[in-house]
Amino acid sequence: MVTYGGMSKKPVTVSTSSFIFKDLSLRGFWLQKWMSSDKAEESRTMIDYLLDLVHEGKLKYEMELTPFSDFHLALDKALGKHGSQPKQVLKF
Repeated sequence: MVTYGGMSKKPVTVSTSSFIFKDLSLRGFWLQKWMSSDKAEESRTMIDYLLDLVHEGKLKYEMELTPFSDFHLALDKALGKHGSQPKQVLKF
């Protein structure tokens, strides 16, 4: 598991059995710092790798496509005013 965001300020919890029986490892990093360093080529390689995982169905992400006319609703969802919501993507 890789995490780079902590907007909810809630801890990430994982069962001990996942570490033992699923050989799980955790890694965190500060995305802004990593992207601002001279890592453009490494960043592109990582993005391509992640996109391949998405296309293979091995990596999923939550997003909701919202018409721009519903901007205020999307903003409320992004700010957590309606509980936990997927990332909001505005369609122009």
